[in-house]
Amino acid sequence: MARKLTILLLLLCCTFALKAQERPFPYPAIPETMRQPQERLVFLLERYWSLFCFDDSTAVNRATEEQGFVDYIDLLQYADSAVAAKSVRIFADSIGKTPQRQQHFDGLIDHYLGNPESPMRNDVTYAHLLRVLPTTPQRTFLLGEVTRNQPGKQAADIKFVADGATQPLQLSGVESSLTLLVFHDPDCEHCQQMLPQIKQSSVLSGKAQQLKIFYINIEAEENRAIRDSYYLPALPSLYLLDAEKRVVIKDGSLQRIEAFLQQ
Repeated sequence: MARKLTILLLLLCCTFALKAQERPFPYPAIPETMRQPQERLVFLLERYWSLFCFDDSTAVNRATEEQGFVDYIDLLQYADSAVAAKSVRIFADSIGKTPQRQQHFDGLIDHYLGNPESPMRNDVTYAHLLRVLPTTPQRTFLLGEVTRNQPGKQAADIKFVADGATQPLQLSGVESSLTLLVFHDPDCEHCQQMLPQIKQSSVLSGKAQQLKIFYINIEAEENRAIRDSYYLPALPSLYLLDAEKRVVIKDGSLQRIEAFLQQ
């Protein structure tokens, strides 16, 4: 992860230099004396929006801020909770001073973090932002949903009937170094496309001694209560758990889970 963060920080600097004639997002310059990726990340996140002109509502500036926002939420995932919380508070204070920009940023947040189909959806980052944005009934509800089963936390101990099984299982009773829960709906077109890929994954099958996989139809009567414990805005939804049933990857893609297993 440190290597990926280093590359990302370098790419941001290169983008700023290469697009100097294209009015790029004004990233603050990181002092040359800062060498460690995390040190550079903290500096950047605390000053990320300091040079951006929130008063400018032109189309060019809106395109600039969208690219800046995409890079911003990508960086947030590498920060610890305290750094991320401080940074999003600064961000919220900045957009709150310019009501005409608040609506546009609200749209970006919903599009990139609230949309179940967004490849950048990250519930940890989304939760940080939901905590600092103006409170609404919808945001309060969403915050409760996205903070369920966060990475590093104990997964909700559900009882379920896996595909092909006749008896229910208790998640806490499953003994395995890693457990993959694949929540799906047989009538879901995306599930119909993805489940064969999951079942045919050579990476997953290569970890058979360490990894137990359970395919769970959430529309089956005996599994309907799962939605009370797991936030499943899009299906299939894959949760990777460790031996103690802590969440390692929440609602991750097959590619992300394969990459983790190959580390």
